[in-house]
Amino acid sequence: MNKKILLLCISFFCLASTNAYSKFADLSRITPTIGKQSINLWFWKIASTIDDQDDIENNLLDTISSVDPNVKIYVHWFDSNDEYYWFFYNANRKNDIPSFQLRLFRNYVLNSYYLNAVGHNDYHILVAEDKWGDYSGVAYLRGHFSLSSDDNEKIAAHVMGHMLNAQHNYDTSWFSASIMYPHPSYWLYTLQTKFWNSDNQHSVGRTLKKLKHFPDSKLIDIEYLGDDSTKNAKKYNGLKWDESRANIHKLLVEKNTIYDITIIQADFDTYLYVYDKDGNLLDKNDDGGPGSWSKLEHQDFGSAKEVYLVVSGYKRASGEYKIRLTDYKTLIIEDSDTLSSLGENNNLRNFINLNNKVWIKVHNGIWVGEITLPQRFLGKKRKVTLTVDSRWPVKVIFTVNRIKKSRIVSQGEEITWVNTGDGWLIK
Repeated sequence: MNKKILLLCISFFCLASTNAYSKFADLSRITPTIGKQSINLWFWKIASTIDDQDDIENNLLDTISSVDPNVKIYVHWFDSNDEYYWFFYNANRKNDIPSFQLRLFRNYVLNSYYLNAVGHNDYHILVAEDKWGDYSGVAYLRGHFSLSSDDNEKIAAHVMGHMLNAQHNYDTSWFSASIMYPHPSYWLYTLQTKFWNSDNQHSVGRTLKKLKHFPDSKLIDIEYLGDDSTKNAKKYNGLKWDESRANIHKLLVEKNTIYDITIIQADFDTYLYVYDKDGNLLDKNDDGGPGSWSKLEHQDFGSAKEVYLVVSGYKRASGEYKIRLTDYKTLIIEDSDTLSSLGENNNLRNFINLNNKVWIKVHNGIWVGEITLPQRFLGKKRKVTLTVDSRWPVKVIFTVNRIKKSRIVSQGEEITWVNTGDGWLIK
């Protein structure tokens, strides 16, 4: 199985910690993920004898992807191989009262670990070999903590549904039942991971959409308030000011996209760094943003899928801060199937909706005769560039102040149209 494991220790960045190592398994070593719809999924094994780990995981991943296949899921298991497993086991010994066990588990995680981001997308499932009394699983509805027994490998998917705001329902079909059937261990029915009623599909879908921390082509503020600030972060060597307290954020990035990263609010003088996945410093900034705050502009990470943002302070200063991330996306269209679809106005409109710039490239053998730029689409300040390297010209139809116009683009020409809100102007 191709597991996506989030084990991003600080040592990946070659920044040595100067703090004494915690007696707990240290979740602060796991970086919060921003950039795309994502879930950090934590399985906590209360007993080392659990043997359905792969089935539990596969069923849960299958369930979530059946509602939204675009969600990235990062999975981590804590078990007897973990250095701090026995401390966790002692704190969460099996109890036959599920509500008490769930509260104990929740309090243990919140009190012992550093949950970094406000509105975090971390979900925790405590897995046991047997039931809690008559219950195979329990979850906080729209919460982040649940219990699941190993007697049915689909229980974890069921409780995950509750955490994502799904309700019980009785939908069944020939010895099969919805994943949210209220009696998941009932002998007559087998839970089906892709069997949802429409209400639950919509509820779970809305919850998953909210996990998208960095929507395409939009601004978003990732806030770190209260305990979630560099005041409580670990200290690291290797930054500009040694032994600086620093937060590390994993940013999922895309090709053909330019990023601006700005500290827009802070109660201390900030430093901002960006590293690749191998710990190589890509860029850094001191006072490029407002006042003494930091800003990194026009960051193009090429084909990289992930980079790491590090926020620290001048002369070991620390405090609360807010990051603003903006992206500028360019979609390059040069394959024959996509080019041939551009004659459908809605298709080009969809591309413009999702990207700041659409760059159309035609050449001999891959060509489109006519393109109509849509009058209406989401957002403003969009660009469309046409590069013609074919013997045959391309006709572009567009509007300016509700007046329809056209332009023939011939071989060797490259023309850019910029939308002003009232139509398209040739740049």
